[in-house]
Amino acid sequence: MQGIVHTILASAQQAGAVRVTNVQLELGVSGHFTEEAVRQYFQILTEHTAIEGATLTLSWLPAAYQCLSCQRRFESTSSAATCPQCGDVALEISHQDECSIRAIDVVLPDQ
Repeated sequence: MQGIVHTILASAQQAGAVRVTNVQLELGVSGHFTEEAVRQYFQILTEHTAIEGATLTLSWLPAAYQCLSCQRRFESTSSAATCPQCGDVALEISHQDECSIRAIDVVLPDQ
């Protein structure tokens, strides 16, 4: 998350922005992040920066699962998925373990 904040600050500075008002992040559901932890960490890391007070919007990238009983494959944004077909336990078979910037909104000096 620290790298994400540095990238946002660098992008805002390069654009000549005085403030960042909105940040949209994409996170892999298997990154073992909780929304609460991401928001708290973001708030701490952005204190006393041009990002402080910005709205944070999160979207979750699904992981692929396979049911241990019926072998059905499916995607879910839940970190503890159960099979939608039979309701049994599913095993994660692939995921996108990432945190990336989807978009940022900034305020320029003349705005």
